Amino acid sequence: MTRFFLAAFFFFFSSSGWAQYTIRGKVSDAETGDPIAFANVILRGTTTGITTDFEGNYLIQARSLSDSLVVSYLGYISQSKALADQPEQVLNFQLRPSDFELEAFVFEAGENPAFEIIRRASARRKDFDKRSLNAYETKNYTKIEIDIDNLSEEFRQRKSVQKVTSVLDSIRQLTNDEGEKILPVFFSETVSKFYYRNNPELRKEVIEKTKVTGVGITDGSTTSQITGSVFQEYNFYKNWLSILNKDFISPISDGWKTFYDYDLLDSVLVGQDSCYKLQVYPRREQDLAFTGTIWIKKDDYSLKQVDLTIPKAANLNFVDRIKIQQELAPSSAGPLLPSKTRVLIKIAQVTDDTAGLLAKFYTATDSVLVNQPKETKFFNQAVELQPDFGMAEEDFWVANRPDPLSTEELAVLQMVDTLKTIPIIRFYSEGLKFFATGYKPIGKIDIGPWPGFFNYNNIENVRLGMGLRTNYKFSKKWELKGYLAYGFGDMEWKYAASATRILDRSHWTTIQAYSNKEIDQVGLEIANLQSNSIFLAASRFGTLRSPYFSTNHGLNVQREFFKGFLVKAGMNVGQFDPLYDFYYLEKDTREYRSSFETTEIRAGIRYGRDEIILINDNERTSLGSIKWPIFEVNYAQGISGLGGDLEYQKLSFYVYQRINMGLLGVGRYELDAGKIFGEVPYPILKNHLGNETLFYTTAAFNTMNFTEFTSDQYFSIRYRQSFEGFLLNSIPLIKRLKWRFVGNANVLWGSVKDYNVDNVPAFDPDGNPLNTFGRLDFGTPYLELGYGIENIFKFLRVDFFHRMTYLDNPGAKPFHVKVSAQFIL
Repeated sequence: MTRFFLAAFFFFFSSSGWAQYTIRGKVSDAETGDPIAFANVILRGTTTGITTDFEGNYLIQARSLSDSLVVSYLGYISQSKALADQPEQVLNFQLRPSDFELEAFVFEAGENPAFEIIRRASARRKDFDKRSLNAYETKNYTKIEIDIDNLSEEFRQRKSVQKVTSVLDSIRQLTNDEGEKILPVFFSETVSKFYYRNNPELRKEVIEKTKVTGVGITDGSTTSQITGSVFQEYNFYKNWLSILNKDFISPISDGWKTFYDYDLLDSVLVGQDSCYKLQVYPRREQDLAFTGTIWIKKDDYSLKQVDLTIPKAANLNFVDRIKIQQELAPSSAGPLLPSKTRVLIKIAQVTDDTAGLLAKFYTATDSVLVNQPKETKFFNQAVELQPDFGMAEEDFWVANRPDPLSTEELAVLQMVDTLKTIPIIRFYSEGLKFFATGYKPIGKIDIGPWPGFFNYNNIENVRLGMGLRTNYKFSKKWELKGYLAYGFGDMEWKYAASATRILDRSHWTTIQAYSNKEIDQVGLEIANLQSNSIFLAASRFGTLRSPYFSTNHGLNVQREFFKGFLVKAGMNVGQFDPLYDFYYLEKDTREYRSSFETTEIRAGIRYGRDEIILINDNERTSLGSIKWPIFEVNYAQGISGLGGDLEYQKLSFYVYQRINMGLLGVGRYELDAGKIFGEVPYPILKNHLGNETLFYTTAAFNTMNFTEFTSDQYFSIRYRQSFEGFLLNSIPLIKRLKWRFVGNANVLWGSVKDYNVDNVPAFDPDGNPLNTFGRLDFGTPYLELGYGIENIFKFLRVDFFHRMTYLDNPGAKPFHVKVSAQFIL
């Protein structure tokens, strides 16, 4: 018994002497609510501390306490909280961002010790770049949240907003004493399989399950394609990372020393790996570069984790902050794959009395399989939805989430569901979608497009129109579309109708029948300007140039045989009825004719090696090519039979590519070549698009007059360079304005065969002179050079063009100023 009491007595004193205090909690951003990974948490006045994990959590166990706990991290205002004298306690911190300023670091004789670490990490990029794998596939969980933030008092007091903010105030979990109020408008969770293959470089994501809730979201199939991880890929082993369509230089790129300064902060243990912890600074604050912290493993100089921010000083519009946090893990073959990635994009207020926008993206990866490539045909569709993608019970999400939803995220879901029921929210969200798409969904049909509701020109005077089309709810296999308009000046009806049958979605196979009657303009045909809707709409107002009634009936078929390779064919029967003085000489009889009919058989191919295509309801939408050019070849055979009056052949070739040029910005070029064989009236030839308006457009030659030049064989090169912040960022007074320099060079070679020149009479049958077309001398190209400034007051662009050739033409001007409005980041 004595022995028992002695043992108990010894245990009491020893346990009290070795008693541990446990402090746990979470560190998050006060503005966004997002966790802050890798923050320093330390007992004041001691060396006892830890860094937060990827979810912002920390756990400290200590034998003794100090008076307070201090949390700090670069880019945030440090914060401390008093500690209570109790064994266990929970302290959560919400840090507020601070304005980051570059500091000057002075090193003694010798090189900055961080440089050798970065030099070795950069030299071994190929060893750890996941693109060096033959293939890999992963299972991904992706979470996206979009909120409206910076709810100013003026914004909150608006009558239309008060109903919303009253609901916001009732949900306490979205804010606290340290945080700021946010208004959630979108939340999604997605479980997917991501596939990558090298040689050729192909990507595909299969959306297995997704849950989408958002204000204005009516059909989750389209939205679900962009909520996966394929659009959330950030690879710091690339020289340049594309974010919001801007290219940012990596801190371990080949040109690291040109863009960055570094500071070696510490040698730390991250998990089981000993790492160098380095601070990263852009050399020029307005460069598209990162600031923050990177951890590089000592044993092999690979990236362990990054916490990088694109600061407010960078030459970006409307963006307060972009923050990327990433943990990387080695694959079985060696190259690294991200295990967790968190991205935050904070969009600033346009004006003081408006709100901002906050977008949060989180991706967790597991089940990695490497070097087992799928067949090329597997990648035919970039994003694929499983048939039951929207059918998953809560048990599925509980089992597949890496971590449970936080209290704040559950409150976000509640808030979004509540907002969708408020009439004013539905009104604004549906109105915005109507403006962007042109159509207003009503059940199984869409009404629009709104630009065609009203027009006014010299032929029709007031013109009113209305159109309908079926949507995804009507059918996944059929799309019916119709449009009807009436001109009160010419008292004529115009119409368009089509029926499209979708035969195969995976290889995108469709067949379409159509019929239309419309007023067109020579050189400004609607079919050629569909991709430039603003310029097309503007061309329908005012004085129509060389107008004619165009009537067409036809059939089109298309099929994508493998990824990026689309084949199309069709037949069109058309009629040209001029509304201006036009005549041509019939080929055999040389009689005067003013109208003609055509019968064309058409075929074409389009190839974009890495073009990203989404299936938007019943239509395909291109998000552009990542790296390679897009090619298109088209052929048409005019038949003097089956109702056609003319026999001819048309062959055209088109190439477009966007080129990342690093420090010099982004270049874009277009090559366009073609030839028309046979004697035909000039409306059949290539009537090069000019621009006599004040407004700049990429669709036209901006110093050329309308219908100034026509060709039956031609070749053009059009080049545009956006220098981003290059050059102007180096000028002390100009760089504060964040202006950006742009350049243009457009060259056109063309000619017309003599028989097509002779086809147009100089006088009409009554002896009145007729306007003919202008033509180029193939040995003397049409050349225009331009330069300008964009990002003036964030929205405006001014271009100055010099016309270098054909200055003796009637109406030719050597110098033009063009303006345009842009919404660019």
